[in-house]
Amino acid sequence: MPHENGRIYGSFKKICIPESLLPNEALELTSKLSEIKVKWETGTLSGSEVTYQIVLLYLERRVKRHPFLRMGQKLPNRNSSKEFLELVRFYGMPDTVRYALWKWHIGEWNIQLINFNPSSLEMLETQSKGIRYATISWEHALNGTLVEGKRDAFEHLLHDLAHAYMFFREDYDFEGQKKFFQTMLDEYEEYENYLDKDSVFRQKFEYCISDMNSHPAHLSAYWNAIRKEAGIPIHTAEFKI
Repeated sequence: MPHENGRIYGSFKKICIPESLLPNEALELTSKLSEIKVKWETGTLSGSEVTYQIVLLYLERRVKRHPFLRMGQKLPNRNSSKEFLELVRFYGMPDTVRYALWKWHIGEWNIQLINFNPSSLEMLETQSKGIRYATISWEHALNGTLVEGKRDAFEHLLHDLAHAYMFFREDYDFEGQKKFFQTMLDEYEEYENYLDKDSVFRQKFEYCISDMNSHPAHLSAYWNAIRKEAGIPIHTAEFKI
């Protein structure tokens, strides 16, 4: 959990700020965030373009020196988002985020920007179709509050992009992940009774179908493990890698 007991954890801790400072940051960024929001709502900017502008906005606000990196060379024009995303690295975050945003921007990865936190079932449905959601919570961004008490709106968006990378990356078998999630969706009703009775199993099940992107062999191993732990029979006809 990135924010816990006043401390910041996780892959993005270098570019996160204390929860107490979020309201002041929101006040400073309200005008620009509202402008981006209107352009998205009116269709003036695509989801990837909105995300690109949000990343630039927050990084420049939080990183005073060198938020964008390009070894030994001049930075390209930021208005050329395709070139900028292809050549520049972002300070304080895994490069998986930039790469996912670039792939989204050039139309190779089917990422969709939304303004709500989808349910685990909604995530399962979209991933079975080869789509990965990325959420920008305008409400939390404009109010300077944590999304679900865990991440600020900027980090929440970056977290989703990092997951998108794990979903679409070639060596993690994108097609195999789609097949796994489709099988989980097809069999969802079979496990509803267990979900209603066992809160621990429900928590792990929802993590598996909504917040776990990995090679399908790993997904299947985890799925088998949590069923075994919950005492749920495993059918012989299972998802095959």
